[in-house]
Amino acid sequence: MASAVFASAQSATRCAADLNKATSSCIEFPIVHFFQAGEVSTETQWAQFYAVIYPADLFDVVFSYWRDSGDGISTRQANFCLRRFDYLQSKSTNQAFCTLPTNPIEMLNEHAMGLSTSGIIERDFIKSNIARLVQSEKPGQRRVSLEDIFLHPGGMAAINSVARALVGLGIDSGIVGFGYLYGETTMVLKRHWSDFKLYSHATSEELDELEASLKSGTCVNALWTDLPGNPTLVTPDMHRLRRLADEYDFLIICDETVGTFINTDLLPYVDVLMTSLTKIYSGFSDVLAGSVVVHPGSSRYVQLRDQLTISYEEKLFPLNIAVLRRNSRHFSERVKVTNHNAKAVVERLAAHSLVERINYPSVTTPEIYERYRRCGGGYGHLMCVIFKEPANAVRFYNALDVCKGPSFGTAFTLSIPFSQLLTLAEQAALDAHGIPTHSIRISVGMEDLDIILRKISDALEKVEKFAGG
Repeated sequence: MASAVFASAQSATRCAADLNKATSSCIEFPIVHFFQAGEVSTETQWAQFYAVIYPADLFDVVFSYWRDSGDGISTRQANFCLRRFDYLQSKSTNQAFCTLPTNPIEMLNEHAMGLSTSGIIERDFIKSNIARLVQSEKPGQRRVSLEDIFLHPGGMAAINSVARALVGLGIDSGIVGFGYLYGETTMVLKRHWSDFKLYSHATSEELDELEASLKSGTCVNALWTDLPGNPTLVTPDMHRLRRLADEYDFLIICDETVGTFINTDLLPYVDVLMTSLTKIYSGFSDVLAGSVVVHPGSSRYVQLRDQLTISYEEKLFPLNIAVLRRNSRHFSERVKVTNHNAKAVVERLAAHSLVERINYPSVTTPEIYERYRRCGGGYGHLMCVIFKEPANAVRFYNALDVCKGPSFGTAFTLSIPFSQLLTLAEQAALDAHGIPTHSIRISVGMEDLDIILRKISDALEKVEKFAGG
């Protein structure tokens, strides 16, 4: 047997439900609640977790849920609970999993093992900061309040919360994606809606196709998009999408993680805006968090905010909030510096004869991106370079002396061969969406620009030696 650990009863219940769907036999998947008895306090609120017990051969089912849902317990909360484990008791519908604490609660030293913060002050600071940054520059826009913002323990948790809210509003079909979406987002949407359709290239031709479909009577209830896309860095035409949404009465849900609050002004065109705060808002890859903002000018504002409030789960651990608050102090500076550095890297790569193209907002769909760029905003830190020859992409990646990994938005430069972590079938699917298997994604950091450009040039020189040979 194995177990999966979650921070809330709702998360554990959803995992068990996925296990039940995946098995035809009547197997019980017990949920065990570990908790600290005694007076309610900040410590007892967080000194608890839920374990789903399942046969080890169903690991793939559990991992899929854990990966896509964002529901897993954070490492900081897990460590906090582990330190108190001997003082926790457990209960379950299965009596075999009901236990008493190993140590009496009276022996617990709260001073030594307590939390340094409740997270409330830090949470409200972050929400106030987001409310200020996300506010549109356009005249006549309603002010975003703290009640319009929901913080979650990760970007995927934020995305899932919106999906569940739509289900709670009775939306059981008619979901489309416009532009290539973050891979796990697509998986979430397919989990909730079997009729999900993706217009992956975000071209004017696909917009024509979507409009023709709407005119023919196809029902669309919500459209999801990323601005700009990752790793296509294509910007969808939000003006036209908003006109269609108003005419045919559907919601627009947008992930602006790559664009950032600093660079893009998107709230007037969407009903809900989502962000992975894990990325450049934090900037250090040492904490997970996500946010959801409901546009106060949305025609469905009350419905959306009420449903998100009803289904909201307080799962962002206080110590994670504290780290996020600390990291976010330099968010604006981080965006501005990486904007500047990335633009220079794009110019260096685009000028090279072995490079076929660069995916970057100022290159892919510049006229459209300019409509949503804030005054003083830039084009972001993320790009994708495609070499003319796949072999040269391999050589460049191996020679590029920067950190390698799947995240982005870090203060340090980070690179990854985007498609190569996938199966061959998944790589073929990406290629069909316009993402070649030899694409190299680069998230440009805050290092001295001369150092970054030197590393880019050194890698290109090594490619030239092979190509010239």
